[in-house]
Amino acid sequence: MNNLSKSRLLRWWESMFLSPEELKGKDIRPAPRVYKAQLKRCQEINAVIFTEGFRALWFSLPEEKIKEPEEITNENKKIHKEAEERTLKLWAMIAMTLVYVKTNTDANLATAAGTRADNDKSIVCPQRFAQLQAARTPDELIMRLRRILQQLNGQVSVLSLANDIETWMKEHHQPRSYRANKRLTVQWAMDYYKAAK
Repeated sequence: MNNLSKSRLLRWWESMFLSPEELKGKDIRPAPRVYKAQLKRCQEINAVIFTEGFRALWFSLPEEKIKEPEEITNENKKIHKEAEERTLKLWAMIAMTLVYVKTNTDANLATAAGTRADNDKSIVCPQRFAQLQAARTPDELIMRLRRILQQLNGQVSVLSLANDIETWMKEHHQPRSYRANKRLTVQWAMDYYKAAK
C-alpha cells in the first residue's frame, strides 16, 4: 500500500468517524451515515463490494494497476485477473474491518489487545487472541478482527490495522511459507505478550 493509498484510506475513515468540527478543520466532507451502517451489516467480504461506503473508498484510491503481462496468453490473463480480484478483496476486507475502529490511536491491534485492564488481565484473553492468529480464511480473519475490535472499544491505529490485513493477505496467498520469525502472527504474539507484561 503506497503513501497516497494510506492517505486516502485515512481520509475515508475520518469522513465517517470525526466530528463535524474536526472534519471542517481537515477540509473533509462528512460521509453519509449509510456507509457505516451498510458496512457493519456485511457478514461476508463479497457483500462489501456492493456497498456505497466501499465504492466511495475504492473510487478514491489511486489506480494501482496490476502490470499487464507483455505476452498475452490465457495463463497470463488468468494470473492478471486473479491479482486484480485479490486487490479488490483486500480493500473490501480493510473497509469492513475499519468500520469497527472508532478512535484512531497509536496502538497496533496486538498491543491494544494485550494491554492490561483494571482487573490486571489483558483486554483480549489469550484464547481469543490465539483464535485470531489461527484464522485460515479471509472471512474468518475479518470475523475475529471485528470481535476483538469490539472488545477494544474500537481504539487502534487505522493504518496499522490496514497494514496488518494487507500483510495477512500476502502471507495467505504466498505459495511458499515465510520464515517463521517474519510472519505476522509471530509479530502479533510478540506485541501482545509484551503489552501484557
